[in-house]
Amino acid sequence: MRILVVSSKVGRSPSEITYSFVFDEIIRLVRRGIEVHVARSKFEGSGYSYGIYFHDLRNDIMLTAIPYTLKVLKCYPFISLLRIPINIYRTSIYSYSIHKLIEEIEPDVIHAHFAYPEGWVAALAKLSLNTSTPLVVTLHGYDILTEPSIGYGIRLYKHYDLIVRKVLEKADAVIVASRAVFSEVTKLCSKKDKIYLIPNGVDLKRFNPNIDGTCIRRKLDVKNKYIVFTVRHHEPKYGIEYLIRAASLVLKEKKDVVFIIGGDGSLRPYYEELASKLGVRNRIVFTGRIPQAELPYYYAASDVVVVPSLQEAWGLVVTEAMASGKPVIGTRVGGIVDQIIDGYNGFLVPPRDPRAIAEKILWLIENPDEIKRIGMNGRKLAEEKFDIEKRVDRIVELYKELLR
Repeated sequence: MRILVVSSKVGRSPSEITYSFVFDEIIRLVRRGIEVHVARSKFEGSGYSYGIYFHDLRNDIMLTAIPYTLKVLKCYPFISLLRIPINIYRTSIYSYSIHKLIEEIEPDVIHAHFAYPEGWVAALAKLSLNTSTPLVVTLHGYDILTEPSIGYGIRLYKHYDLIVRKVLEKADAVIVASRAVFSEVTKLCSKKDKIYLIPNGVDLKRFNPNIDGTCIRRKLDVKNKYIVFTVRHHEPKYGIEYLIRAASLVLKEKKDVVFIIGGDGSLRPYYEELASKLGVRNRIVFTGRIPQAELPYYYAASDVVVVPSLQEAWGLVVTEAMASGKPVIGTRVGGIVDQIIDGYNGFLVPPRDPRAIAEKILWLIENPDEIKRIGMNGRKLAEEKFDIEKRVDRIVELYKELLR
């Protein structure tokens, strides 16, 4: 079987953070004997890595794409054409590259990650060729869910919303990870039988309770402390502000607690300033980006993991923490509620509620035996439901079903 994966930013190795969840999936397709080609919108040059064929865009003006652009313009909803022409042209170049790839490698299935731009450029290429090759689209979050209070989600903009609806209409199968995304897609897609709910998963060997996190405690000089950990992009959607505010409440009651916040992003200066204003900057460690190879050790070093998101299609940090045997405090949004059974493997709290987060952290610290029990419940649940190998098995079965 030959699969053409459309994923704009996925890296070429397991050490790269961007779209690592896509790489984790496609490397397992290769291990199952599937030939995988990846169409990216990067300009790093095409290549072969980890058994995967990577096809990148050329970094020049492709005059041959102009007739193609004029041809596919009729596929756009009218309002979606009222944009800067160069942006439409760039999208067309990406789609034209996929068009040429389909002709060259003749894939059995086209699999796009995200409805836009990936799903849209793949749909345009398929329409231009008038091919019956099945198109699978996996939705990941910002392409389908919205949170108006922070401007999250491309469907807040009408011209993107119409394109996403068209992609869902043209796709032969749509993969979603959570009930929240499934519910949203059913509002937009008339054919509900082509929506497949396949939960995300993690590598249960890579994230496991037997890893020793002493090296991280030593590195950060936080021996003999309770560690509360999160790792998120420092962007509005992930609600780190509310964890910092919760930290100030916790530290008024308990002094032997350290908060470790991994990741980076546009709001990091604001978060560091907020921690200073609240008088807890010396009790919060901002690590910056954590290398993929080190991430399991950070979970191992922690006692509690907090995921304070305002919106979340899935929340892979929850899954990684569960697999690592750690109790998780997560907000009652999106795919987080598919993973946390309140009181069993963690706690669900309202979004934007630092007091609720602080109360659950304090309860766990005051009941250390529960930290282990609840954490191991999470590990058990991860083994039953959130093994990435099981997810990939179901995706391969879907490919076969479409080809039949």
